This record gives sequence, C-alpha cells and structure tokens, in this order.
Amino acid sequence: MRKCWVFLLAFLLWLPVTVKAQPSTQELLKRIDELSRELKALKRQLQEVQEAQEDQEEVAEKVEEMQENMGKLKFWGDMRVRMDSTRAHVPSYWLPTSSGGYALQEASTRENDTLYTTRMRLNARVKPTENTVVKMRLAFYKIWGMGDDYITPGLFMGMGMQNNFTYGVRPSDTTLQVDRAYFNWTNIGGYPIWVSFGRRPTTHGPPRQLREGLAYEDREATPSGINFDVPFDGATIGYQYSWPWTGRIRICYGRGFESGFKMPIDRAKDDIDFYGIAWDVLDDRDRDMLLVIQAFKAEGVMDFPSGKIYMRSPFEVYNPQTGSHVPMGYQETYVTTQTNLGDIYEIGATWMHQVDLPLWGLKDVDYFVSFGLSITDPDAWSTWISNNMGMYVSLLAGPYFQGQIPSDALDTKRGWALWLGTRIPIPQLHSKLGLEYNYGSRYWIPFAIGTDDPYMDKIATRGHVAEVYWIWDLPTGEPLTKYSRTFLRLGFQYYWFNYTGSASWLGTPVAIKKGLTDPNQPPQVFSAPIEKMSNFYMSLEMYF
Repeated sequence: MRKCWVFLLAFLLWLPVTVKAQPSTQELLKRIDELSRELKALKRQLQEVQEAQEDQEEVAEKVEEMQENMGKLKFWGDMRVRMDSTRAHVPSYWLPTSSGGYALQEASTRENDTLYTTRMRLNARVKPTENTVVKMRLAFYKIWGMGDDYITPGLFMGMGMQNNFTYGVRPSDTTLQVDRAYFNWTNIGGYPIWVSFGRRPTTHGPPRQLREGLAYEDREATPSGINFDVPFDGATIGYQYSWPWTGRIRICYGRGFESGFKMPIDRAKDDIDFYGIAWDVLDDRDRDMLLVIQAFKAEGVMDFPSGKIYMRSPFEVYNPQTGSHVPMGYQETYVTTQTNLGDIYEIGATWMHQVDLPLWGLKDVDYFVSFGLSITDPDAWSTWISNNMGMYVSLLAGPYFQGQIPSDALDTKRGWALWLGTRIPIPQLHSKLGLEYNYGSRYWIPFAIGTDDPYMDKIATRGHVAEVYWIWDLPTGEPLTKYSRTFLRLGFQYYWFNYTGSASWLGTPVAIKKGLTDPNQPPQVFSAPIEKMSNFYMSLEMYF
C-alpha cells in the first residue's frame, strides 16, 4: 500500500509540470501563422526557381539559335591608317604656248612630304541555304583633310569624284560605300557548277595579297592582279574540277558603263562591256601552289570615266613680269563618257608558290612570277576643247591638234609587263621581308584604276619599279577571333619611267630620255612627264 501512495504522489508532482509544457491555443495559432508564412515564402522561392529555370531554358534556346545563325552569318573587317611621302623628278620638256609657239619647261622636283589616309572595310557573309551564299563589303577610304583626291594634278590625271571603277577602292569623302555585293548559287544540279551575280570581287587579286600582309590562301579577287584591278558589276559562271588536281574555270561578264537611251550628243552611244575567262589551272592549297591564266576584253572603252577631273591646260602663257612662259593652271571639270574609242584586250598568267629553303634555314617562303600582255585596238577619236582649240585623243594616241594627226595613229598597239616578287618570313622578329620588281613596256596598259595606292598602280608603270617592304606582327595579345591581326608595314618604292602616260589609256607614250626636248617635234602630253619617283610608306593595319 505504501508503494501505491508513493507512486500517486510522484504522479501528482509531475502533472503540473506536464500541463505547463503543453502549448496554449494562442501559441498554437501563432505557430500556425508562422508556418503559413514560411510555406508562402517557400512557394515563392519555388516559383522563382521555376521562373529562373524557364529563363535559362529560353536563354539556352536563344544561344542555340544564335549559334546556328552565326554559322550562317559572319562579320569581319580591317582598318588601316597609312602615311606616304613621295618625291618625283620632272625633266625638261617642250610645251605649246597660247601664241602658237613652244616654250621649254625647266626640270623640277615635285614632292608631297606627308599624305595620310584612313581605310576601313567591313565584310559580311550570309548562307541562307545549303547551296547559296551572299557576300558583301562596305568600304570607307579618305585622305586626311580632303573630300576628294585632288593630290595629283600635273603628274597624274586625278579623278575628284567617285565613278563605277573607283567606288570603295579610291579615296573619297566619309561615305561608307559598297565595294562588293554579290551572291553565289553553287552545286547546281548536283554538279560542281556555280553562278554569281552582282558587284564583283575583282580588286587586289593574286599576288597582291602578299604585299598587303595577307596569307597565301587569303585570295582577294578572281582575276590576277597584273592585268586587272577594277571593280565592276557583272556575272560569272564557273566549274570546279578535282582531277588530276584541283582547279576551276570561270566565264565572266561585266558592264563598265551604261549609255542609257542613245543620246550621242552628250554621252557615249554604246555601253562598255567586259568579257573574259579566268582559269585557275592549279589551285593546290595543301602545297600552296597557284597557277592562273586569264584573258579579258573591254569592248567600247570610253575616253573618260564619269566624274570630276583635274586636268592641266596643254598650253603655256607668257608672263611679262617674269619674262617666261608659265603653265595656265589646272581645270576642274565634270566629264562624262562621251566617246567609245575602241577595245582593249588583256592576257596574263601568274604563278604563286610557297616553299621551304632548308639550306638557308628558311620556311614558308612565298614567291611569284606574273606576265601580262595588253592590246589596244582603237577605232575612234574623242575631242577635248581647250582655249577654243580641238585636241584629239584615242587609245594610246594623241593628243593631236587638227591637221596634225598621223596616218598610223589608230593602229593596234601591244604592250607587255613582268612582275616578280618574294616574301621571306623572319620568325625571330615576328616579321616578313618582301622584295618586288616590275617592268612595263611602252604601250603597256592594264586595267588598274581601282588601286588603293595614292597616286597610281605601280604595275601600270611604263618602265621599272623596285619595292622593298617589311611587315611586323605587333604583340597585341592573344587573338580572340580567327581574323584578328595587327601589324606595322613599312615600304619603299622607286620608279624609273621610260615613257610618259603611265596608268592612262589616253595619249601617245613618249620616250622620257629622247622625245621631250626636241624642239622640231615637241610632244603633246596631258601631264608633266616623270623621270623618277620615290615613295616611302608606313601603315598600321588591324584585322578584326
């Protein structure tokens, strides 16, 4: 019985403690409210996680879509800032005076110490379907402090306005111009045949890319650079073969000038068209070998491309204050194509190769050999009025005054050119050294209007040109794209002119040494003849 009372007493003592530990109704309600708030917060966090997952999935889809589109759409470009310093020697020569006689123009030196230019090019490539591709290039090219290229009067016939042969490749204002825009349709009918239409890739062709710092495979154009460096609008049909080696052949057509409705009073009566064949006989990129053979015809070549031309007066006037004859100055005139003068044929071949020279410890040495032939077939005269006197010009003929035109002035003329070069890597200095030489005969005239050199294309020289250049890849960090490159290019060119009129298809080439100082047969020349010229250039170039 005592044990029962002890157990009962212990239970009674424990009971208040236990009852006191039980939560009250208010505490339970408070706890339920806290749990509700925690549940809402948990639901809110869960919803945020779900929304974040949905956003991540949407971002992933967009990234995937962007990656897919980036495979079809590519952008790249380059920018160049260049400085040229040029000096030219003009020998003595006879010029007609306004009084009907002739005056001896004394020898002189012309120079432009610094000429700065900026060029930027933006490229795009779009592949909308498996067998089609669209390519384009926009270009901005400007001389510092100028809105045109009035930098050549007296030496070369500078064009102050853009025309069909210079858009995007010659200096102009700050306009971003269309240099190239064309599309290709490939694999037609399952065969290695393609067609292409639009603004053609016909400037800076091989081997020009070497001196521009590009690799062997970075071919810039279809035609070889020795005959053709002109942008134009047209079409191509091509066929690629792979046996016994890789090569391709293209048949090309282009429109150089549209005459419009036939109004021969103020414009040429016929269109100017290009026809040609460009044959990559061998294009082996595994062994870095390229052989190009080409033949082109320019039909109905104009006298002047449309634009504003700065032309020196062909006469000298007597200055009583100095007692001597002085030039009448330069005339700025807007001209348009007025006359179809005849046809020009261009034939050329270029061989490029990259080799190792183990005996000299040299690797990846590029070299090339180019040969060009030009044939002019004139059939008409163009008249240029100066001081109320008519002067007659044609393809490699003139200028002549009325009554002075020789009977053989419109005969066919043939010229030729040779171009050699090499580029040697110097890996210890992260550099390349280039050496080039070219020669052009008396009647040599390539289609090289589109050159981006400031005065004239050196390949158009009737005489000799030697050039040395050095390309240094600058240490600008790891490239972030496959196009990324930054380099400094230094070069020096020296010209020996044998005949006048280099780079122009108008006017009779006159021998520099013999034909300029004979008072019995004074030559007629559009521009002051140049005997020698030197040009130093330096450019900083970035590809992105």
